[in-house]
Amino acid sequence: MDAIYQKKILAWAKANRTVTPLSGGFVSATISNPTCGDRVEVRLNLDADNVITDASAEVRGCALCEAGAGLFTNLAPGMTGTSLPVLQTGFSAWLGTDDNAQIKPPMRDFKPVRAIKNRHKCVLLAFEAGTAALTSDS
Repeated sequence: MDAIYQKKILAWAKANRTVTPLSGGFVSATISNPTCGDRVEVRLNLDADNVITDASAEVRGCALCEAGAGLFTNLAPGMTGTSLPVLQTGFSAWLGTDDNAQIKPPMRDFKPVRAIKNRHKCVLLAFEAGTAALTSDS
């Protein structure tokens, strides 16, 4: 298990802890993992065209959940309600060992997690919450 907590993954977790939660006019969603109790609240600022301009994620959970949130807040700006779900689906497929899935280069930092299927949800929780925020009326 220690192999999945490599320096790059821990750096993503640390990066998320330095993001200030957004305040003011944002859309948000909270997603929980019922298996382990991890919980992520994602907040997104959107421009007039519903493109993400800024993102934050508050995590109550494991280091992998925190790292996934750090990756999400890094990749989310510039994404839309169409592109974010596609990226989430690709990342999920890649974690599930689909080497042909379309992912962004920083997602490859999570390669050690691919072999541990029950931890994929932890990494994907912020992406799931981000997609939910874009489709909600919050």
